[in-house]
Amino acid sequence: MKGNSKVINMFQAPKGTKDWLPDEAERWQTVVDTVRKAFEKYGFRPMETPAFESFELLAAKGGTGDAVRDEIYNFKDKGGRELGLRFDLTVPMARVLANNANLPKPFKRYQIGKVWRYDNPQAGRFREFWQADVDTVGSSSPLSDAECVAALCEALEQLGFKEIKVRLNNRKLLQTLFLKAGVKESQMLEAFRSVDKMDKIGADGVKRELEDKKIGWKGIEEIIKLKGDVLEKIEDKYGAVDGLAELKEFLKYAKILGIDKYLEIDLSLVRGLEYYTGPVFEVMIGDAKLSCGGGGRYDKLIKILGGPDLPATGISIGLNRVVGLMEEKNMFKASPIKKVFVASVNDFVRGDAAKICQKLRKDGVIAETDLAERKLSRQMEYAAAIGAAYVIVVGPKELEKKCVKVRDMKSGKEKDVPLDKIAKEVL
Repeated sequence: MKGNSKVINMFQAPKGTKDWLPDEAERWQTVVDTVRKAFEKYGFRPMETPAFESFELLAAKGGTGDAVRDEIYNFKDKGGRELGLRFDLTVPMARVLANNANLPKPFKRYQIGKVWRYDNPQAGRFREFWQADVDTVGSSSPLSDAECVAALCEALEQLGFKEIKVRLNNRKLLQTLFLKAGVKESQMLEAFRSVDKMDKIGADGVKRELEDKKIGWKGIEEIIKLKGDVLEKIEDKYGAVDGLAELKEFLKYAKILGIDKYLEIDLSLVRGLEYYTGPVFEVMIGDAKLSCGGGGRYDKLIKILGGPDLPATGISIGLNRVVGLMEEKNMFKASPIKKVFVASVNDFVRGDAAKICQKLRKDGVIAETDLAERKLSRQMEYAAAIGAAYVIVVGPKELEKKCVKVRDMKSGKEKDVPLDKIAKEVL
């Protein structure tokens, strides 16, 4: 029985991963294409990095933080080198910039690809998942932060989302306020880590964690509970503290770019990665406000990785969650791509069918023909199964008249079409 269990597991996708069959993969590709077009409108250019990196890079002190470091898939290759699968697309991008200091600045790039985290799989959360990132390196302007968020919001709009919320905070501001609330500089990272768990363990859980760490909860609670005109309340109570002006500038540009309607200042937002230095964002979608991504400014990361001191900012979304919600809400439209199947009435015309099929491809039509030498009825069943919009029926009588029968699979209607007019008929 044990042996049977191993055989069964061998043919299953590894835990935390999934297979994408053609119908799913086509929907997935539609999402990727839509996101890519939105990013490119803002001047972001594509860049690709390896799936695995040096483990030392991925676990660099001052970069990821202990929580993510423990989730890295790491291994040794045959040469004894310790490597790890990338857990995000930002650290590899920062490595590239550290090694290519002469790239024109600001450097604006996007990347859409797989990342891996050894986490506990759950609904909408995988160990292998896709991220779509935009980043700008070499600009300290809050406009660069706002542009990254705007590009992401446009991608979500183009996908059909009406309900989008971007939670916004600034780690400089939060650190200043926490110091005023009595949190020691040496306790700051631990305080941030606990507050970052607010959505998972709630206020009571955060309170218990902070108390266990001997960090005062009362002052922190007063800060993270601030709502409404948050910036005005902060300025009234604390004055022009560090990070406040950055938030105001960001909001100014957000209004110019038309994304202010999506923003909500939330002083409980921290973001778990240690490399964030200023504004941080979390993106929520749908009426259930599903968290699908986030980001922020990371002005020190490239220097930490051995490169020049370059300011940088970026944001990403997890495409698995986006696609999952779109499927749940039936947001995918029928595919606009028209597939054509060229069927053969008998074995004598299979060569003619293949020739017609190839001609259609040259004319820009997505077309396939029978590869299993089936009867016409079975070919029609197959055409329906693959979602063909039209079936071109090739028979001896029709070929004598230099035409074929074209069946509209939706209406079931057929008509004779001259050989030189087929592409025009089905496009």
